Amino acid sequence: MTAAANGNGHVRPQVWPQLHILALAALLLRLAVAWWSVRITYPDELFQYLEQAHRLVYGYGIVPWEFRLAARNWLLPGALAALLEGLRAIGLDRPTAYIPAMRSIFALLSVCLVYASYATGRNMFDERAGRVAAVLAAFWYELLYISAVATPEVLSGYAIVCALALATGHASTRRSILIGLLLGASIALRLQYAAPAAALWALVAVRWRRRCAVNAIVTGAAVLGFAGLLDAWSWGTPFISYYNNVDLNLLLGKANAFGRGPLFAYLYWLAVASAGLHLLAVGYGVLQWRRCWPILLLLTCVLVPHSLIPHKEYRFVFLAIPLLLMLLADAIANGALRLRPIFGRLTVVGPALATVACVSVVGCALHGVFASDDRLLATLDLSRRSGVAAVLDMTGHWAHSGGFYFLHRDVPLYFQQDIDPVPMSDVRLLASHVLVPVMQAAIPGFRVASRYGGVAVLEQLTPPATYRAVATYSREPREPALDRELGQRLSD
Repeated sequence: MTAAANGNGHVRPQVWPQLHILALAALLLRLAVAWWSVRITYPDELFQYLEQAHRLVYGYGIVPWEFRLAARNWLLPGALAALLEGLRAIGLDRPTAYIPAMRSIFALLSVCLVYASYATGRNMFDERAGRVAAVLAAFWYELLYISAVATPEVLSGYAIVCALALATGHASTRRSILIGLLLGASIALRLQYAAPAAALWALVAVRWRRRCAVNAIVTGAAVLGFAGLLDAWSWGTPFISYYNNVDLNLLLGKANAFGRGPLFAYLYWLAVASAGLHLLAVGYGVLQWRRCWPILLLLTCVLVPHSLIPHKEYRFVFLAIPLLLMLLADAIANGALRLRPIFGRLTVVGPALATVACVSVVGCALHGVFASDDRLLATLDLSRRSGVAAVLDMTGHWAHSGGFYFLHRDVPLYFQQDIDPVPMSDVRLLASHVLVPVMQAAIPGFRVASRYGGVAVLEQLTPPATYRAVATYSREPREPALDRELGQRLSD
């Protein structure tokens, strides 16, 4: 770390004047993602958080199994509900208004990675590395892809990266309190990030004064205490959602229902997603471990525990991505410095950044960073229509639908599993509107009202006076795979 990072009184260099311009460019790009794309990155993003926020504010929504078994803390859904309520108070109470507004708020929050990457790179390495790190954080496609997303792993990742930026800077009471708040929030949001959060607190304890370490742990404990009290208020027992989450995921074998991944799955996914750049960053960090060890420590605390858990999803190790980009930034900056006498500075930095840019552009195209989901567009169409009395969505599993967060109508929302015994000729007695694949758009008594790519919106030709209710319909959908694994506990 630099002398300024150790708080020895050296004068800190002036902040890069173009940093705010870069952050503005990053924000505009993220707002384009927020406004242009209509998609749900992960099912949990909608049904465990946004749908529950909608249920708090508007009184109805789908209830997934995690909220039937008290396996989720209400901290994030509650915060999202506060945002939704604020938007409703100013008249943004329709999905076509509150969805882009919410995504814009998340996009604005994601820009913190640009500033945190710059500060960490400058504090740990040098000014040049900080600038390159800020550029990579601004334009790397994986960070763009999740920039309009608010899930625990994403928000917890933001908190830890920002805490790292503070921890590698000069010591102060205010910084230690902020670090404690950020680390406490990161653990409250995602318990699996407790290991990197603890490692970062240990870094503060070693590098800073003892009083600063105490400040950090006290404020962090206060945040965790609030999360525990929130569990007590919402579920009846302090910290019960965290206990149930561990119990269901590890002790009761949720991986058997949702799949297992090989031990080195995360390293493989990181390598494929970055065309090998992330592994290059790891190799550089190992070779330069004396200057990179704090980031390597955090990476180890993220990747090793998650690799030992059978059920794996790439999003679970989101925190690793900005950390790896910091290592890559130092590799580029340090390599340019060493090779400048031979090749010239721009000869090294230019091709390196061009390579990263090409990988990012290809990643944007392959992963549909600016793409929209036809099913969600069709559901938004229904939110604008009059005469919607009951909806049947036949385009796929409920977990990949828009839910009531997109539909925003307190009417029955059926899926294929709800009407399997019902003949197609009787669908007109159940639903006023149907979402179907375009190739299956012929249902007796309906006409095509609109099309969105591969999804058609059908509406009744002659609606009945009243609609028949499906006796087994529930807004608490069952999961057969989980029913088999968890048995009576899930069905109670």
